[in-house]
Amino acid sequence: MHSKFLIALSGGVDSMVLANLFLKYNLSFSVAHCNFKLRAKESDDDEKFIFNWSSKNEIECYISKFNTNDYCVKNKFGIQEGARNLRYEWFNELKNLYGFDYIVTAHHLDDQIETYLINSMRGSGLKGLTGITEKTDSLFRPLLKVLKNDILVYAKLNNIDFREDSSNSKNDYFRNMIRNLIIPQFKKFDDNVMLKFQTTIDNLNSTKIFADTILDQTKNRIFTFETDNIKVKIDDLKKLDPLEYYMHHLFKEYKIDFKEIIKLFDSDTGKYISSNTHLIRKNKKFLIITSND
Repeated sequence: MHSKFLIALSGGVDSMVLANLFLKYNLSFSVAHCNFKLRAKESDDDEKFIFNWSSKNEIECYISKFNTNDYCVKNKFGIQEGARNLRYEWFNELKNLYGFDYIVTAHHLDDQIETYLINSMRGSGLKGLTGITEKTDSLFRPLLKVLKNDILVYAKLNNIDFREDSSNSKNDYFRNMIRNLIIPQFKKFDDNVMLKFQTTIDNLNSTKIFADTILDQTKNRIFTFETDNIKVKIDDLKKLDPLEYYMHHLFKEYKIDFKEIIKLFDSDTGKYISSNTHLIRKNKKFLIITSND
């Protein structure tokens, strides 16, 4: 059975190479284009370019216009975050409505490394440092291990038309500063720095898989899942090392600050803390987790 794909098509070189590869190999796909109305005539010209390319190649094309600025002001989002939210919300609506198996984006290795560097500077943990996921239940990023320069070379060799986004050359956004100012400095010192970053990310992914396995085993060992609650012996938690790392990851799904949970260890019986979804109560030698449903 063949999968049905929905390609996020901006008109830039990355997504146009991706769409042309899908076309070349006769895969079943449609395209979706977002006009965020952020670059006036340039945004409208991108939309026309996508429409004409789709018509020429007889590809089903979905186009949506967004009042991105109004949305971001109303919801107190930055432009990039707001545009991302609008984009993926609409893509998922199309996926569910028309039965696509995957939403496909043209994220590449340079995007992955930019994300790694940004999250490194934010003090991220393993999840943030491993960056963008190549494939999930609904998303597929087939170019994630391909360098941007290789995409550009492929586009030139195969005469692939694309649009230049003028905002990419501006350093108004943190990601653009990383892309345009910082990474080029790295490349001056080491021609292979991007592939070395990829090796680091691969190593971190392996470490995350190992850590997740240990966390799952630990949870299965010390959490007792009963009909209407979960019981955890406090002495078993105290033996975990490093305690804060374990507590953060073992309890994060309950939406309660792990540091507050640790305070319950030495509290009186009956003391409790809660979130919108769960309540954790001290009962003698145990923590009792119940749902707020």
